[in-house]
Amino acid sequence: MTNKDRITETAYELFRSFGYNGTSIDMLIKTAGVSRSNFYYYFESKEELALKILEIHLRHQEKLISEILLDRDTNPLERFVKFYVEGIYAKREVFLQTGSFLAKMSLEQGSKNEKFRSIIDAFFEKTEAGVATCVQDCKELGMVREGINTEMVSQFLITQFKGAMIMTKVLKSYAPLERSYRKVFDLLIKEEWMHLAPEHDQLPVRPFSYRDQLRPLISS
Repeated sequence: MTNKDRITETAYELFRSFGYNGTSIDMLIKTAGVSRSNFYYYFESKEELALKILEIHLRHQEKLISEILLDRDTNPLERFVKFYVEGIYAKREVFLQTGSFLAKMSLEQGSKNEKFRSIIDAFFEKTEAGVATCVQDCKELGMVREGINTEMVSQFLITQFKGAMIMTKVLKSYAPLERSYRKVFDLLIKEEWMHLAPEHDQLPVRPFSYRDQLRPLISS
């Protein structure tokens, strides 16, 4: 691993745990085991490094959307469940312990820094568009309840899960995620299709590591 990759990975962990404002360059270089001059060789500032990490996070999300939500070879309801499993449920321990990286960045920098806000907005816009495609596919197959507005329900789903990820950390409990998952399907899906949405405690569990997921994108 190069020093640049080591700095990037370390910064991601620190930003996620302590936030952008709570992470100093001194803390970063000490944790990464690199010199200050080495840091500035690769990055002009902490802001530049944080923007790179946000872009990596966006590319990771785009990959999930492309490979799961937009996979037209798979039933759309199963795609939605899989996207939840890969994008949210697999990270539940992270949300419980340190909270959401995107939430921290949004709260600390989204309202103050246009560069941060543009990437964060792109993240949620692309996610919303992918969810909307999946919901529309469900609608065309007659899976959703009558009167569902695809655009409005997609916006609601994103907002619902964003709130659940934050509250998981606040309450130190998985309950917000579990409630959101169930309420989404109760609101959206017709009873005869609910068998394709397993109960929350029946979802597949697997180890998750941000480093394993993001390292290929960091090095690319």
